Amino acid sequence: MDIRTPIGQAVFLVSISCIIGFGSNLVKGDAIPWIAPELEIADSIIPETESNDPVLLAISLNQAKNLFDDGILFVDARDDGYYTAGHIQGALKNAFLMELIFSIEAIQEKNVPLVVYCGDPGCGDSEDLAYDLQDSGFNKLYVFKGGWLEWSKAEYPSETDE
Repeated sequence: MDIRTPIGQAVFLVSISCIIGFGSNLVKGDAIPWIAPELEIADSIIPETESNDPVLLAISLNQAKNLFDDGILFVDARDDGYYTAGHIQGALKNAFLMELIFSIEAIQEKNVPLVVYCGDPGCGDSEDLAYDLQDSGFNKLYVFKGGWLEWSKAEYPSETDE
């Protein structure tokens, strides 16, 4: 490709920018990870509403049930059809992010704990949504890794919208 053409110049500038960006990330002491680390299930959780330290942890079925019993709000990260067919009792339905944020803020403040779940342990939508909510200022987020599959198998409180 000829560097004297506008396309050649654009390709050259983008290439140089990528090399500089990736190179500087490699030598930084606090480098941005290439891939987000997988959330590990926490040994124990204490929903500290007084602290402003951000929390983003994965939780087990028992931990999720304890938070449910404590009245913590749950958010279903699945698509509308799955939510309608069955979801954790009282869980909010995933919508457009801004609509979901307004729905949550109508119920509670951003520093109050919140549980996000998906369909099963292999579903990554709950982690994606948790990171989006964290970027939007929510700082006490718990990702229930077992999701709807484990919850419904345990026959814990659920409901449908059908």
